[in-house]
Amino acid sequence: MANTREVIDVNSYAADKAAGKTKQEGEVIDLDFYSAQKTNAVNTCLYPSPEVFDVDTHEYITSTKGKLKRDNVDRGSSSSSSTLMFDNAALCDGQGEAGTKEVMQVPKKQKEVIVTRKAPILPDQWVPDDVKYSHHVIEMGNTVYDAMLTQTHIMNNTNDFYVIQVLKANHASSYMVYNRWGTVGEPGEIKLVGPHSSAFMAIQEFEEIFYMKTKNHWSDRKNFVSYPKSYTWLEMNYLRKDQGQLSLPCAVKGTFGPRVEKFMSLICNFSMMKQQMTNIGYDVEKLPLQNLSKSTISKAYDVLTLIAEVIGESNRVLLEELSGEFYTIIPHVFGEKMLRQFVIDTHQKLRSKLEMVESLGEIEHATKLLRNCAGPQEDVMFAQYKLLRCALAPVEATTEEFQMIEKYMTNTARHTTAKIVEIFKVSKEGENDRFKKYARKKNRMLLWHGSRLTNWLGILSQGLRIAPKQVPLSGASFGRGLYFADMFDKSVSYCFRNSGGDHSTGILLLCEVALGDMLELSGAQRIQHLPPGKLSVKALGRTAPSEYQVLKDGVIIPTGKAVTDTSRTMGIMHNEYIVYNEDQVRMRYIVQVDFKGR
Repeated sequence: MANTREVIDVNSYAADKAAGKTKQEGEVIDLDFYSAQKTNAVNTCLYPSPEVFDVDTHEYITSTKGKLKRDNVDRGSSSSSSTLMFDNAALCDGQGEAGTKEVMQVPKKQKEVIVTRKAPILPDQWVPDDVKYSHHVIEMGNTVYDAMLTQTHIMNNTNDFYVIQVLKANHASSYMVYNRWGTVGEPGEIKLVGPHSSAFMAIQEFEEIFYMKTKNHWSDRKNFVSYPKSYTWLEMNYLRKDQGQLSLPCAVKGTFGPRVEKFMSLICNFSMMKQQMTNIGYDVEKLPLQNLSKSTISKAYDVLTLIAEVIGESNRVLLEELSGEFYTIIPHVFGEKMLRQFVIDTHQKLRSKLEMVESLGEIEHATKLLRNCAGPQEDVMFAQYKLLRCALAPVEATTEEFQMIEKYMTNTARHTTAKIVEIFKVSKEGENDRFKKYARKKNRMLLWHGSRLTNWLGILSQGLRIAPKQVPLSGASFGRGLYFADMFDKSVSYCFRNSGGDHSTGILLLCEVALGDMLELSGAQRIQHLPPGKLSVKALGRTAPSEYQVLKDGVIIPTGKAVTDTSRTMGIMHNEYIVYNEDQVRMRYIVQVDFKGR
């Protein structure tokens, strides 16, 4: 007979659990206690397909009228062909037949068993192959024994990481503690400690290393405090193997039209997101995009807020410290360059990092959205489309609608050569209802809004949002609001064009914006509250469209050719329109373009 000390009867375990007699799934349990309680659940059948889970071989063992056979679960064939006999009533086969009783015989000595039915967390990519494919990261309850630590010190010119994982052999009760450390952007050095015969010993070592590197206890990591000259823990969300890859399948039979399907494949493309973030210095290896957490985004904004308060005060030492703190939270690859040249000491650099964190926030939301998609039973891409709660309808190139938008783009694109790939009508759930009170207001204009490709899944699923108060206002010259333009050139600069081969792709919105009576300004002014009777701000630019077209529903479109007021040599280049209430905006069109000759 097989060594039954390493097998758990899932049905009886569930019965015990329901009676409050066992610990939660994923925790270490006392098999002596479990065995004693098992005899009290003899006539209980909780599952139509009873099974036993062998935690060391990762196999489910199903019953057939009292006899149990091993069903391997994606881990290779079992090394044992033994047949295990248990009480048929406890492991009923659907008939409830009586059979030979044989209760687990467990010696008095306690044995640690990790009970889990979740897909395993995969080891670090640099784990040696012979270990990587034979081990997995252990997890107990909601605790994954995997830690990514970073520290960046500008003054010392150090940008380091430290990885710790507890690994369990797939087919044995053997544990190892994996360590990897070095400079961000490089593989670094590796140390494997073990094997340990118990999870307790490996976890104890893991926690000791964590404390030594961070001065924080692992058990209290949710209240993590960063200390000088110590590593900072990066909190992660985990993408499980059973949740699938975030990139989309190459070919899916869409039920919503091939053009919308193709557009979805563009904005849901995780490879594109990784490439765009890598291009601006973000290290996708140390903090993978799919593992981003809201707390990380929030901490990054907090540090940037402090930097915004210090810029201009000539406190170089503090700026270096805060910049190092930011790069610790949001890992960057600097190569062999001196870190002092990356100090966030100007408003332009601050703006760049704010845009990066904004994109990371959109990606964090996108990751969460994609994880909620249907499994193989439903068209994955269509499921993602439904989660947007945003209807898209292609506009044909032969229509007046398409040609009007093309004219608007061409006439206001003085310094950009672009070709329209697709135009989609947009109807965002809930937007029309919120916009109703502004739908008959005067001065409603169709205006441009651009953003980088990484952001569009978040924008279409959540709508355009005003930056929360925690986000510092660097670059928002007219206060905290939603910004639009009547010049394609102005909005396209926010697309951060995605180069690929001999072309690049951009996405812009055309929104109906209820401007009403506008407060006209010729220079930057941080608006806290609009004057009575004013609904928006218009920042007056030197170059603007010369003519306007009014649609039947009263919406104004600035389709005329751009002209420059030569009498104004200073000030803002292009008109900007700012509203301070999200309800004053509804999305009307998505315009996907290819840039040429740039």
